[in-house]
Amino acid sequence: MSSFLGHAGAGVAVYLSRPRPLNARSAVALGLLVLLAIAPDADYLAYWCCRIDTEPRLTHSLVFCLGLAALVWMGGARRPALQSDFPGLGACAVAACSHLVLDLLVGVHPVPVLWPLPVAQWSAPVGLLPSAGHLSLTNYYFWRNLLIECAVLMPMYALLVAWMRGAPWRRIGLGVLLAAPLWAVFLVWSLRVHG
Repeated sequence: MSSFLGHAGAGVAVYLSRPRPLNARSAVALGLLVLLAIAPDADYLAYWCCRIDTEPRLTHSLVFCLGLAALVWMGGARRPALQSDFPGLGACAVAACSHLVLDLLVGVHPVPVLWPLPVAQWSAPVGLLPSAGHLSLTNYYFWRNLLIECAVLMPMYALLVAWMRGAPWRRIGLGVLLAAPLWAVFLVWSLRVHG
């Protein structure tokens, strides 16, 4: 699995990709997109609270992610106070489905993307991101993997936001040229963690 920070960052990137100006009410939109990006890991609550093992993890399916995105969008689109700042259905769907993409990029466990179809479980042959590891503040590997994941994902999020907001191609190209060497170092480090 990817880390909470990686998933939350995807929700923030989707939010920042919107061309609308920021205001006090837009904090609701930010919160909802971050919540949608981390929501598939809600099945951990069942395990942590009640020791219920949920295999396959149905919250990690397109059915769950798209259904939840549609419910959130329908609930927010009907509230007049939120309508002007509320994210569209597409933004909600991208935020929710980003979770599946990031977990696939870790490549550790199969993800039931197409549940309930018989070929539901997918996994990547090579993990591009390190696993979040054992959640402990004293676990060196947790912090190392979190650093690697952030160094790989954050430039990609920044590129997505710049592109979606219509930044000039020269500025995007310059940013890519400046960030690419360090990004490549962390990507290779991530691949070596898996190797």
